[in-house]
Amino acid sequence: MQAMVAPLTPPPKGLALASKSTTWSVIWRMLGIVLLLYVITQVAILVLYGMIEGDSALSICAMIFLVPLLLLFTYVRRPKITHVVMAAPDSTDGALQHSLPDSRMLFTPVPTRFSHHLIRDSPPLEMPPTSTLWTVFCITVLAAFLGLLPVMLSDEPIWILLAVLVGVPAWLFGFSLPVHAWWAFSTRHFQLMTTKRDGEQMLVAGMLSTIPAIVINSLLFPLMLIMIGIESMEPGSLGEFLILTISAPVGEELCKAAFVLSLYKLIDSPKRGFQIGFSVGLGFALLENLQYIMLSLGGGEYAAISYSMTTVIRGIGSIPGHAFWTGLSGVSIGWYLCTKRGISSGKIQNDDTKWVVFDGDTGQLVNTQRELTNIGRTVRGWLYKPYDKVWSLPRSPLIGIPLAIFGHAAWNGSSWLVSWLFSETDIVVQFLASITWIIVMVVGLWIIGREILAAVMHLPS
Repeated sequence: MQAMVAPLTPPPKGLALASKSTTWSVIWRMLGIVLLLYVITQVAILVLYGMIEGDSALSICAMIFLVPLLLLFTYVRRPKITHVVMAAPDSTDGALQHSLPDSRMLFTPVPTRFSHHLIRDSPPLEMPPTSTLWTVFCITVLAAFLGLLPVMLSDEPIWILLAVLVGVPAWLFGFSLPVHAWWAFSTRHFQLMTTKRDGEQMLVAGMLSTIPAIVINSLLFPLMLIMIGIESMEPGSLGEFLILTISAPVGEELCKAAFVLSLYKLIDSPKRGFQIGFSVGLGFALLENLQYIMLSLGGGEYAAISYSMTTVIRGIGSIPGHAFWTGLSGVSIGWYLCTKRGISSGKIQNDDTKWVVFDGDTGQLVNTQRELTNIGRTVRGWLYKPYDKVWSLPRSPLIGIPLAIFGHAAWNGSSWLVSWLFSETDIVVQFLASITWIIVMVVGLWIIGREILAAVMHLPS
């Protein structure tokens, strides 16, 4: 075949190829990646811990174990490439006869020139309806509570076995579904054409940002506190307060902002910057949530209560908090990059890519551009505000990142202060005070988040 002997050439500008996939496929894929990255993170921490403690054997063994994990991660994240052969009429250099494999010939009615290209498979990011994800999440929490509840009343082996059988799916669905629900909502709300690979890249960047953040929070900052004479990091101690209000907000938000910036090639507008920041925050929350939900299931006879409360509170509070705060960093980075590139809001245009979707098994065309590009849905009325009434989002990283740090620190610090103030009171009073303040913080976050999302819809894209 003529195309087989011709050199590979760049594909025509504006051509995108997309294989058919299910709306749930991206969720299962991200679930596998976050589990792999969690193991990688723990092994990487062991490498650093061995270096700090002078235990070379621990570091070497951990590094040997880390190499195949990194190779597996690279393999999983490899792009899917499709070999595309294109035929175009060419009366000058074209031919009517073309040799095919297996001693076959192709005859074309007009002189035709063949070319072939390697094109990255890039279907649009499509996810299940947000309502479906939240419904499954609520069913998961209710089923887990009922399955774990008998352990509180009896220590019979049958109930312990039931708790184990319920705990595994409760953990997997509990830590992942709320993140994907917020991701699905944001994908539709921002009304930006996003490929599946780009969307995954944003979420994975957030997961990767947890590695340096953990090093800062778990190793570097505690060592610094010890150097200045603060040795206790126990609950209620000054060390814990400083970690929660300084180390975690500063370290985590700087790490997340750095990974937002690492995706600078994708940032083509301030709205895209916010989308990337929002998704990076969700990716960070996804891996962090894995740890918190796992620990909540270790609550022994009170696992039903600890799991339910932890899962719900993080689903409606901590997870969107990470997304909103990093979104502020992202939009400020987006404004900065567009300004540096000389792109004004009037020059930013919509994507005009032509989408071709095919079935990966049969190779048959299964969709058109019109059905694919119309992924944005009508913004809900309660999220809309006129342009002259929305908040002004930060245009400089020197403002956006400090705002993200402040919001994060206020969330962590106020929770610690409430627990500390009521630490000497009855356990019931402590519980009621903590729950009350959590409700106040979640309501406040949602009010702020509503204003941010309303402002995002007026950003240039």
